[in-house]
Amino acid sequence: MYSGYCHCHACQKRNSSPCVSLFLIQKKEIDFSGKTSCFSIIGGSGKEMIEHRCQDCGDAIYSDLKVLDDVIVCLASTLEKPEDFKPEGHLWVSSRDPRFEINDDLEQQAGPPMQMMPYLAK
Repeated sequence: MYSGYCHCHACQKRNSSPCVSLFLIQKKEIDFSGKTSCFSIIGGSGKEMIEHRCQDCGDAIYSDLKVLDDVIVCLASTLEKPEDFKPEGHLWVSSRDPRFEINDDLEQQAGPPMQMMPYLAK
């Protein structure tokens, strides 16, 4: 549905990084194996977000944002073939760490990707 780099404060804090490589996908389009530990936090929207981390190593796998229906946010680092990650742009650049320079020609959006709008929970 969308792939890119997120610069929001929640991603920066959760991942100790100035941005995170992620992709949005409908829940029915992806399968996970192994067990996860779940943590409930409040996302940038003010709504609950359930973060799933590997039970064995603690790596972040995906987040279920309650602001979206049937869509999850997966970290690109979870892909079996990282080369399959093809970023389309940068999200939440309004929250970008000013020490982090964006040096590519990808689209930059102040907030979320427009592709999410049809999936906003009512």
